[in-house]
Amino acid sequence: MKKIKEVIKKIKNNKEINKLYKEESKFEKEQQKQNKTYSSRTLLNKKNKDDTFLEIFIDTSSINQNIALNEANDDQTRSDTNEKTLVFSVKNSDIRKIKNSNNKKRKKDEYKNLKNNSNYVIEVQNISKYYISGKNKVSKILDGLDLKIEKGDFVVLFGKSGSGKSTLLNIISGLDRPTSGNVVVENINLPYLSNSQLTKFRREHIAFIFQQYHLLNNITGYENVETGAILCKHNDKESQIDLKKMFVEFELEDVMYKYPSQMSGGQQQRISIMRALAKNSNIIFADEPTGALDKKTGIIVMELLKKINQEQGKTIIMVSHDPDVIKYAKRTIYLNKGKIIKDERLNN
Repeated sequence: MKKIKEVIKKIKNNKEINKLYKEESKFEKEQQKQNKTYSSRTLLNKKNKDDTFLEIFIDTSSINQNIALNEANDDQTRSDTNEKTLVFSVKNSDIRKIKNSNNKKRKKDEYKNLKNNSNYVIEVQNISKYYISGKNKVSKILDGLDLKIEKGDFVVLFGKSGSGKSTLLNIISGLDRPTSGNVVVENINLPYLSNSQLTKFRREHIAFIFQQYHLLNNITGYENVETGAILCKHNDKESQIDLKKMFVEFELEDVMYKYPSQMSGGQQQRISIMRALAKNSNIIFADEPTGALDKKTGIIVMELLKKINQEQGKTIIMVSHDPDVIKYAKRTIYLNKGKIIKDERLNN
């Protein structure tokens, strides 16, 4: 507990994070204009402040969501500029309904208690996503999409920028809400959760790997990985991961006590993967994890994710527009204009 408090203190004193808070304010205003509100600062006033603070900067911060939502915003921008058929006018009453659906938990009805069927861990039923793109105008980003993902699968959501793949990832990971439809993950229908309940869901069920690593620069590699373990939903010692053993397995013993600025890009990304694993979550979401890496290092990271999937049985859902990553997955789902145009099972 003493060690945990020390890590939290370091994080709270991080000048970089204070700078991120200022950037966050600007980001929140922009998101509110676009009918998407992600406020991490308000979460700090709730109970379990220390856990929430850590989670904000590991999984669910507005800054991290800004990175995760970059391509989702691109989905909207491209729909506005390039795909005119997806932009249409609606009544004021419909605008209000879309705002409520995008920002608030859904009212209880017969679908609230939907559970996953059989061996599926994620089931998406007829979801659509609309963004308000002007006065009485909306953009359709996802269009009546259905998807099922089995436990232990390794899935790549593949498509060009603006295809809707990042929007889909954000919705099934609980970072964003669908305008309509059901999203059942780990036997929980996500649109019916409040913002605080979504935070708790992410903490207990999923982990994230981001393109830009998002390591905390004033703590060591070991302490960065340890922040993931702090958020682990399992408190018993048998369920906790041996972090030092993990460093050996990842061949990163030499950077265990180094700071991120002393590491290569590939080492930082592997540290971020270890942080995700330290949470011991069943599902890992990866947003372009090789996007900031050179080809050789990208291969190392993809081989690592493939090994994690095969040996630990983690369900991995990854967004990419790089065709070279497809061969590492078990399944590739191709998206275009908010729809699934091809679903291919690979013999890996």
